[in-house]
Amino acid sequence: MSARSAMPDMSGRVVGNGQYQLIQMLGSGSYGVVYRAVDLAWSYSSSSSKTSPRIAIKVLHKESLTPTATRRVRREVSAHREMSDHPNVVSMHDAFEDKENIYIVLDYCPGGDLFEKVVDEKMYFRNDDSAKSVFLQILDAVEACHRRRVYHRDLKPENILVSRDGSETYLTDFGLATCNQVSETFGCGSSYYMSPECIGKETVHVPYSNRASDIWALGVILVNIITSRSPWNKAMSTDPCFREYLSHENYLREMLPISEGAQKILRRIFVCEPTERITIPELRKAIINLDTFFMTNDEIAHATDNVRVAAAFCGLHIEPATSAVESAMADSKAAKHVAAAAPPRTPPMHFAETPEHVSLLATANVFVVGGLSEEASSYSSASDASSSDPESKGPVTPSQSVRELDLVVTEFQLQLSEPGAGFLPGSKGKGGVKLRGLGLLMDVPVVESESGSACSL
Repeated sequence: MSARSAMPDMSGRVVGNGQYQLIQMLGSGSYGVVYRAVDLAWSYSSSSSKTSPRIAIKVLHKESLTPTATRRVRREVSAHREMSDHPNVVSMHDAFEDKENIYIVLDYCPGGDLFEKVVDEKMYFRNDDSAKSVFLQILDAVEACHRRRVYHRDLKPENILVSRDGSETYLTDFGLATCNQVSETFGCGSSYYMSPECIGKETVHVPYSNRASDIWALGVILVNIITSRSPWNKAMSTDPCFREYLSHENYLREMLPISEGAQKILRRIFVCEPTERITIPELRKAIINLDTFFMTNDEIAHATDNVRVAAAFCGLHIEPATSAVESAMADSKAAKHVAAAAPPRTPPMHFAETPEHVSLLATANVFVVGGLSEEASSYSSASDASSSDPESKGPVTPSQSVRELDLVVTEFQLQLSEPGAGFLPGSKGKGGVKLRGLGLLMDVPVVESESGSACSL
């Protein structure tokens, strides 16, 4: 049951000690609703802007939140706050609660998310300048996160908001973020964007690099941007497309209308050994120096049927050259698999119930969690989730999951500030988010990490 049906429509209600008015419901999920809102405390004298800032407020119903979901909210607020000053991260202005709900105040992005631009509008296909620009913005945001030891762990188009014209991007939804450089949380995130070591079903269960796993997800997002499709359903040998990729060096160009240069970059990202994976600075340099992401019309005409199907999906219909037809008839393997479609949107704002066998043991300000299983969340505008048979021609995005086995959970620092000490509406100043309320958003102990950066437990 969605929060829209469980919660009353709060449109028109004033919250936050009279500061915000909820105007219109934008979307809903299992445990909360997103509203377009206005800041009643805004005035011309307090800002250089002459127009009232556009804000959106996530309203999370406390009675619906499991302990797992409550921890997720704390993690999201603290991680998002840390990155809120970056120009390619959605600004967080405020976070507070009353007896019934938790409220998170963010910039309102009327352009929707990257998923819509990629899948519905196919905006970046055959548009090198736009594709390069938006991907470099995403790289900048993720690299900035990593520099501050914030590892997102759920990078996907639904968690990247965009401007109306699709030219600017803003990272959001830090519900799975961590400040731990390595993780023992296997199956964390959305399956189509998980690295093999994050999935953990075909690798040795040893701690893996969250930085390298984020980079793998960036590779899948790049494929989404330039082809409106995904390279495979899941990075496992049981997935026929991924299996072909592992055994066939030219697989990506036999499935997708991408240039040789783009394939070389993607093969540097999709390296199963995390320590050999390309770094973000290296990836940025490679993207900047790339002349084009796309095959020419002539290359598509001489390519496999799968490539032409993928191009036609984006509106480019190219007839096969005679030699290509003869080649396809001679090589049945070329038509063995069809490139995966871009995964449909995941259900927004959904948390799974915490199993009864979960145990929390507090020792020295560290929570040791055993057997935890939880659903990931997406707070973008709501849409129906779709599903299909895993053997179908294209993947869908299933429920995200986190399986934590004897995991040491480290929380981010939450710093309380006085009411009124927050951001000027629409600004990007770091450290101004107001965290206030009845105890959920509380101070937590802070320790110095080995790298010297503050990370609370």
